Amino acid sequence: MNRFYIQTYGCQMNVADTDRMTALLERAGGEAVEAPEQADLILLNTCSVREKPELKVYSRLGELRKLKRGNPDLVLGVCGCQAQREGEAILKNAPYVDLVIGTANVGRVAELVEEVRRSGKRLVALDMPKRGTPSWMAPDPHMTTDLVDLVPSVGAPARGKLKAFVPVILGCDFACTYCIVPRTRGPERSRPVSDVLGEVRALAQTGTKEVMLLGQTVDAYKSYYYADAAEDSRVYSLADLIWLINDVDGIERIRFTSPHPMLMHDELIDAVAECPKACEWIHLPVQSGNDTVLKRMARRYNRERYLDRIRRIRQAMPDCAITTDIIVGFPGETEEQFQDTLSLVEEVRFDGAYMFNYSPRPGTPAHGWEGELEHDVKIDRLNRLIAVQNRISLEKNQALIGRTFEVLVEGPSEQGDGLYTGYTRENKTCHLPGHPGMAGRLVKVRSTKGAQWGFFGEPLEQVGAPLPVLTL
Repeated sequence: MNRFYIQTYGCQMNVADTDRMTALLERAGGEAVEAPEQADLILLNTCSVREKPELKVYSRLGELRKLKRGNPDLVLGVCGCQAQREGEAILKNAPYVDLVIGTANVGRVAELVEEVRRSGKRLVALDMPKRGTPSWMAPDPHMTTDLVDLVPSVGAPARGKLKAFVPVILGCDFACTYCIVPRTRGPERSRPVSDVLGEVRALAQTGTKEVMLLGQTVDAYKSYYYADAAEDSRVYSLADLIWLINDVDGIERIRFTSPHPMLMHDELIDAVAECPKACEWIHLPVQSGNDTVLKRMARRYNRERYLDRIRRIRQAMPDCAITTDIIVGFPGETEEQFQDTLSLVEEVRFDGAYMFNYSPRPGTPAHGWEGELEHDVKIDRLNRLIAVQNRISLEKNQALIGRTFEVLVEGPSEQGDGLYTGYTRENKTCHLPGHPGMAGRLVKVRSTKGAQWGFFGEPLEQVGAPLPVLTL
C-alpha cells in the first residue's frame, strides 16, 4: 500500500469520500501519486446518478487492465455508488477487479486493501445501515468519527485545500422516483454536531477558509448536542449548525448543498441571511416546473410551494444568488409540461443551473415506466432549456458590472495572461489580474465585464506584493 491513485467521478460527496480514503491510506503508510502508472493500488470512486458515468468506469477499467497485466501485485478497486449498486456484478463484468467497496464502507478502505493483499482473494464490502432508530437519537455504527482523528494526524481529510467539503448527513429518506441515492447511500444519518465542529476546527487550523456542508438532503440534518456539561441537550438543525460554525476562528465562509425545498424553512433562510460567515448563495433543486411531473417524481412540493421559497429567500436576501437542478424528458412529460419548466426558469431567473435529460436508472421506481421519451426529444428540450438559462445567466452577470464583491482568490486562472481566479460569496467565478501573494486571500473586486459563468474584475485593494499592471 505504498503508492495509491484514486480517480473520482460524480458529486461533492464522492470528492469528500475520496479525501477521507486518501487520509486513511496515508495514515496506513501510503503515498498518493499523480498517475495510475505509478501506483500499487488504484481505486475508482464512482457515481450512479446517470448511466454515462457508469459506462465511463467500465471503459476506464478496461484501460487499467493493461497495468494489471504488467503488475500482478497491483490492487484494483471500485468504490462509491456504482460499487454499492452493482456489487458482485462488477467482479463478474471485470474479473481483473480485486475489491468492491460500497458507500458505507469507505472508512474501512485500508483494512480491506490489506485483506486483499494478505489473502489474495477478491472482496466485496456492501453492508449498509438499516433504517431504524434515527442517528440523531442513537449513534450509527456506520457513522464513524475517525474524520476528526485524521485531521491532526495527516493534515486534514481535505489537506491543503482552501475550500473543504464536510459531510454532515449521509443517505436520504426521500424517495424521488428518478433517484438512486436512497439505494446507494442508504437511510438518512446525521453526524453528531460535536464531530462536525471538531472536523471544521481542525480544518481551520490547517488553513481552510471555506467549508461546504454536504448532504443528499442537507436541510434534513438534526443531531443532539451538548454545548457544555451544565447545558441540557437539544436537537440541533442545520441552521443551528451554521451558527455554531460561524464561531470557529479561521473559517471565513460557510455554504451547504443540496437542500430539499420541503425542508427549506424560514429558520434556515434567516440563518443564511443573518449569519456573517454564511454565503449569499442557495442551491435549491426544482427538477420540474410542472405540478403533474413533480407529483410523478414524488418531490412532495408543487410549483407554488417552490416559488414561495424563492420569494422568501429574496425577501431575506435580495442579492442572494440562486442556482438549481432541472431534469427534462421525465417519462410522460408533454411539451406543455416542459413549457411550464421554461416559464418557471424565466420567472425565477436562476443565476445558474445543472440541467440534464432524464436517465433511467435500474433500481429506481421510475425505471421501466411507460411514457419513456425518445432520446432526440429529450435532447431537443434540454438544448432549449440550456439556451434560456444561459441567456439569463449572462444577463444577470452583465447587470453586475460596476458592483463590488468579496472574492476568495484560489490561484492562477486557466485563462492565463496573468489572471487569477476566485469565487464571490454568491459563488460566482471571477477572473482578475493578480499575483501569487493574493492566493488564499479575500480581495475586494469591482466587476468590469459580465460573462455566462461569472465576470472579470479589477482588485480594489493591494494584497500581499504590489499588484502588476495588467489589462483585461
